[in-house]
Amino acid sequence: MDDAERRVVARFCLELPELRAEVARLDETKIGQLARIERAAIEGRPISGLLSRYFGIDPATGNRALHGGLPGAGTGRAHEELFGCPHGHCSREERPVPAGPVPRCRLTDSAMKRLR
Repeated sequence: MDDAERRVVARFCLELPELRAEVARLDETKIGQLARIERAAIEGRPISGLLSRYFGIDPATGNRALHGGLPGAGTGRAHEELFGCPHGHCSREERPVPAGPVPRCRLTDSAMKRLR
C-alpha cells in the first residue's frame, strides 16, 4: 500500500468511532457499506475508492461527514512513547497520555505497536 493510502487508512481509523455513530443513524445499506470498508482496511486493501463510492468522501481533501477538530485541542501527550498501527496497514501514530493505556487500533481493537 502506498503512503497516500496509508494516510487515508490512518484518518479512517482515527475517526472510525464518529463514523460508526453517524452511520448507525442511517439505513442498513450504509451500515453494510461501512463494514465492507472496515474489512478492506483490516485486510490491508485500499479503501480510498470505497470511501468515495459509498460516502462521497474525497480522500485527498478529507471526510465531509466527520469533524476535523481544532489544532491544539484535546489532551496532552507523552513525548517519550510513540505507537503505530499494529498491522502496518496505516500511518496512524499515537502518543498516549502519561501512564495511560496503550492506544488501540479502532478497526481491530488490537493494541498498537510501540515504535519508541
